[in-house]
Amino acid sequence: MTSTPGQLEFIAARKRRDPDYRTLVRLAKQWRHYQELPGLKSYAIELIIAWLLDQRGSGRTLFEGLSRFFLHLAQDELRTPLSFPENSCPLQKFAAPVVIYDPVNSANNVAGRIEEQERQVIVQQGLASWETLSWALQEDDLSLWRELFGPRFAVED
Repeated sequence: MTSTPGQLEFIAARKRRDPDYRTLVRLAKQWRHYQELPGLKSYAIELIIAWLLDQRGSGRTLFEGLSRFFLHLAQDELRTPLSFPENSCPLQKFAAPVVIYDPVNSANNVAGRIEEQERQVIVQQGLASWETLSWALQEDDLSLWRELFGPRFAVED
């Protein structure tokens, strides 16, 4: 009930608007993988970052983009249904704990498989990660970044 070419065009449009979009998505996916977060799928991450871009514009730095992502998870608690200008109205109502409308087909909830307990874990980890990221920037400590992204995380000069 979706269109892969349509999804690819949606993502390409966001990449054109923000040159850091793809890097932010990769970092968020690495974070999700390293933190072993249940339920949070790759496309849902891409759409959360796209929604933040649509709502707040491009961040000035990768730090700001990551901070927005983690802070959104922590503050919103994944309770606001995310939709896009590409969605057709009226939007279908879903009973799922997390609602992220597929921009290609408004009848799809990309996050429909996230259960309530998983949502709570994602939110808690979002808050902890936002705190760690803030501390890592203040202390300029690579070991703190590795708490978020894993022991092989490196920063280029």
